[in-house]
Amino acid sequence: MLSTEQLIKDCVLFQSVTPDEMEELLSTSEWEEFSAGTRILDEGNSTRYLWIIQSGSCEVRKKLSNGNEQALAELSPLSIFGEMSFFKPAPHSASVVALTDVETVRIPGHDFDQMLKNGAQGAQKVVFNTVRIMSDRLRMMDKWTADMVESCGSRSKNAEWHDFRSKLYSEWQF
Repeated sequence: MLSTEQLIKDCVLFQSVTPDEMEELLSTSEWEEFSAGTRILDEGNSTRYLWIIQSGSCEVRKKLSNGNEQALAELSPLSIFGEMSFFKPAPHSASVVALTDVETVRIPGHDFDQMLKNGAQGAQKVVFNTVRIMSDRLRMMDKWTADMVESCGSRSKNAEWHDFRSKLYSEWQF
């Protein structure tokens, strides 16, 4: 298990969180272990936890239209997952499967909401850091998608991508 100091120092989620703020965040957190092969999150289900991997590795998987799953990412210690459903309750957009034995700490959504209501600085810092993490992920996804569309060399795909981006940034309501 990683120490509080290690989490603050090495996990982007807790950047600038003080030891006292970290103790408050961890006071309601839950530690859980999973064996290799265990599905921690299932796409389509809904739970409100923000997960931090303490040890081991996981794989993020997305269901395809043919019923198979596509691996999207491998997560290592200090990676987070579940943030999309944590901050906007909705079914999980992907599954997370333990590739090895995994130790996690998870922050329950209802307890985190109460900390925010009470003005807890540590919880506010976690929100800010999560926005930064999600922005970085979106930026990488934009680049990957644009590179993929460009490599197809199809004018219709380029037009579709341009239309999608226009709607994403101007028309869609969330």
